[in-house]
This record gives sequence, structure tokens and C-alpha cells, in this order.
Amino acid sequence: MTIRARTPLLLTLFALVGSLLLSSSASAAFPIAKDGKIYACYKAKGKGKGTLRVTRGAKVRCPKKWKKTSWYAAGPTAAAPGAPGPAGPQGAQGAQGERGASGTAGNVVVTDLENKVTELLTKVASLETILAGVTNADLKDAIAAVPAVEALCTQADALTDQSNGLGTALDAFNVILDPLTVLALPTIPAALPAFECP
Repeated sequence: MTIRARTPLLLTLFALVGSLLLSSSASAAFPIAKDGKIYACYKAKGKGKGTLRVTRGAKVRCPKKWKKTSWYAAGPTAAAPGAPGPAGPQGAQGAQGERGASGTAGNVVVTDLENKVTELLTKVASLETILAGVTNADLKDAIAAVPAVEALCTQADALTDQSNGLGTALDAFNVILDPLTVLALPTIPAALPAFECP
């Protein structure tokens, strides 16, 4: 194919591309008129009521039973904030709340705490005095002797019961022998109190 044969083809191709570009730019700007509005017709009555058709501008006439409408393509810029309104009237006074529980005076609480601390310090000092001469070996010996002390307590309790039982028997025997004899029998000692382990 020669250059002369290709020229009309290239011209046709350029013309086609140019027309596409122009039509696309025109269609992109088509809905918005020069005044910044979009104009349309909407069906006011009959079947299809509310249907909307965008027109090319304000001069286009709408068909019968259709009405013209328009709106701005871009909204207005935000307005400056208005002046603050006047202050409203003061509301009615609310009901008085319930009275709270009365608290304790701080001095009373502090004094009670001081007294308890002093009492504890006195007890600790007394305990330190008691334990002053006690060594660790003494404590171990005392702990080791606990079973022996318990055994001795049990035996002492049993011995007290036997001694009191013997005294009761002798007292009964003395009542029988006393009128029959001229001998003065020794008086039986009083019963021992019940033994209590420390």
C-alpha cells in the first residue's frame, strides 16, 4: 500500500478519534447547564408517575403531563456559623436530696487507733520481758517435754480420784466403828479438789 493510499485512511482514523473525544467531553458536561443547574422533566400524572428525564437546558419544553424541575449540581459552600442565641430562662429548683449518714469525727478514729497501738506495744513489751531469758534450746526442751507433762497430768488426775475414793470409804467405815470403840480414830482429811492441768 502506498503513502497516497494510506493518507485517506489515516485522515478517517484521526477524524474518528477526534469526534469520539469531542462527544465524550460534550456528554460529560451535558447534564450541567452554564448556570450550574441540572434541568429535567418529571411525570406528574398517569402511569410511570415520578419518572425523571434529564434535559439539555432550561429552554427544553416538557411533554404533556410532565413538569419541569431543576437543582444545582454542586451545593452551596457552608455558611458561616450564626450568632449564638439568647440564654434560656433558669429552670425550676429541684427537690432537696436525702440527708447523708453522719460521719465519725476524725479525731475519735485517730485516738482509738493510738490507744490500740499503745495496748499492742505494751503486750509485746511484756512478752519480750517473759521471753528475755529463754533460749532456743529451752524452747526445744519445753516442746519435747509436752508429752511427758500430759502423761503426768493424766496420772495426777487419776491419783486425786483414788485418794478421794479412799477417803469416802474410810469415812463410812469410821461411822460404823466410832460407837463401838473407845479409841479415838484420826479424822479423815477433806477431799482434794479436782486436778486441772496447766
